[in-house]
Amino acid sequence: MRDYYASELAQHRPGELLIATENSYDGTAVRADMRTIDRRNITRLWEFKIRASYQALGQILVYLAMARRAEEAAGSDCLIRGVIAAFNFQPEIVYTVERLNLSIELVTLPPVLAHAGSIPTPAEPTSLPEIPRQSGLLASTGTKLHRKETP
Repeated sequence: MRDYYASELAQHRPGELLIATENSYDGTAVRADMRTIDRRNITRLWEFKIRASYQALGQILVYLAMARRAEEAAGSDCLIRGVIAAFNFQPEIVYTVERLNLSIELVTLPPVLAHAGSIPTPAEPTSLPEIPRQSGLLASTGTKLHRKETP
């Protein structure tokens, strides 16, 4: 899902460039799913989830802290934002991000991305039409079938 989104980033986020996937920081085992930068020089750290919960919020906060620490150590003052991308979000996560003004973007992934892997989708099962057998079809039109005897 992340790799497909990254490969199609220009379609989903015009003006944003991919820096890395599986972005990690020295001295830590944590790694963001993706790192991008936009035209205004804002760096974004991404966490991808099927359904975003408290865990996603905790992860992105840790990634942001590690990234900001690394940038400060390098003498940079670039702006870094977090992004949680998911097919749906736990309502409390949306409320918390807004209420606490966390400057974390919540990106709802398009359903087509669910086809990029083994992701369960809420789609209804497709009903296939039943095609009658030829004999039943011909019989309903009044035409009789003639069979040849094979020796």
